[in-house]
Amino acid sequence: MDIERKKIQWYPGHMAKAGRQIGEKLKLIDVVIEVLDARVPRASRNPGISKMLKGRRASHVILLNKADLADPGMTRKWTAALLDAPGTDAVLPFTAFDGKAKKRLIDTLDGINTSKKSLVKCLLCGIPNVGKSAIINTLAGKKKAQTGNKPGVTRGQQWIQTEANILFLDTPGILWPKFEDDVIGTELAWIGSIKDTIFEKENLAGDLMQFMISHYPKRLEKRYNLDVMHEKPAWRLFDELCEGKKLLMRGNQYDYARASQMLLTDFKNGKLGRITIDDVEG
Repeated sequence: MDIERKKIQWYPGHMAKAGRQIGEKLKLIDVVIEVLDARVPRASRNPGISKMLKGRRASHVILLNKADLADPGMTRKWTAALLDAPGTDAVLPFTAFDGKAKKRLIDTLDGINTSKKSLVKCLLCGIPNVGKSAIINTLAGKKKAQTGNKPGVTRGQQWIQTEANILFLDTPGILWPKFEDDVIGTELAWIGSIKDTIFEKENLAGDLMQFMISHYPKRLEKRYNLDVMHEKPAWRLFDELCEGKKLLMRGNQYDYARASQMLLTDFKNGKLGRITIDDVEG
């Protein structure tokens, strides 16, 4: 299995338009809620959002969403580190459809609403597939925003009122025009924020296998019954995965495409356990 990198950039035209529309709406907003994926807080943070917020009057809350899929200890470290950043009013781990997480967020927004406005206007923003629409549906108590485990589900802005007298502006996920670090693109493909079809899937899975070998080898052993503890290269573990799961093509050739899809899907859906990719220490 040949694993090599290729430089990819992903910036569809509708994202540039969405970014401009967000900037225009900021003057109406009381609180900006920036949603990050708790597994990749660094890679999932759009630097353009921070630039848009400079000099604005809106409060700034960061949600580390999908915290149920992330390493709890690392989430605590990221919460403390992000809260130290200037201009950040609150950082909350969050899991959609969790009642306690919902209450913490509503209480936080009530605390920020010092002028006691009858309706707090919040802008929910972030990159694709970090769960913005699921957060709105959690707060609204019913399905008002379309959701899906893929990028690009929300295509336009929509105002949604929740039962807690909070008005949310749900916005499409937006990326930035150029990734300074190629690893960011790889991580965003792992979590589904950019379409993995623009990568060679086997290379993408190979990078993920190598990360798992280095950081979470026991998870591979438990999920796939692989022998990871003898410093085997990633390609050899893919051979063992194909053998163990009977992923074979005609002529008993290993079906690396199916093995790659299995690994990527299992990670995206939390089947490999609670994993954080980005380290606070960088």
